[in-house]
Amino acid sequence: MGSEIQPGYRMCFVCGWENPIGLNVTFYSEDGRVRARFTPDERHQGFPGLVHGGILFALLDEVISRAAYLMGDWVLTGRVEVRYVRPARIGEPLDLEGWVERTAGRGYLLAGRLTNPGGETVVEGRGVYVKLPAEFRRRLSARPGALGRPDRPGPAGG
Repeated sequence: MGSEIQPGYRMCFVCGWENPIGLNVTFYSEDGRVRARFTPDERHQGFPGLVHGGILFALLDEVISRAAYLMGDWVLTGRVEVRYVRPARIGEPLDLEGWVERTAGRGYLLAGRLTNPGGETVVEGRGVYVKLPAEFRRRLSARPGALGRPDRPGPAGG
């Protein structure tokens, strides 16, 4: 099974390809998982040389929530439990991975992790994510430039 670029919102802080202060991450659906790679630079640090925990959580929350797209849904974060395992270093690429653990009422129990170049877990989490109501998704999809892909901006995934 190959990989496919997931759609996103052009101004999203994590995935927005037109957001000048965003992280500009491209996410892929691949073999029942969501994957991405991000290399933090000095703009993303907390303590000198280390990635800020808030940046790590933003990446984790995004890759986890995108696992619902594998099921054809968009979700909102309900509750997330996060475990910071080891520091992430500025300049070292992080591999992001998210997956569906199970459906849960109006949403999903989703999980994910970020790993360093040695394959060690940096941060991991799991949480309850609530399905975006169909009407809200329709309205969002109808907005010009709302959803698209960095390789071909415009309507997608509606």
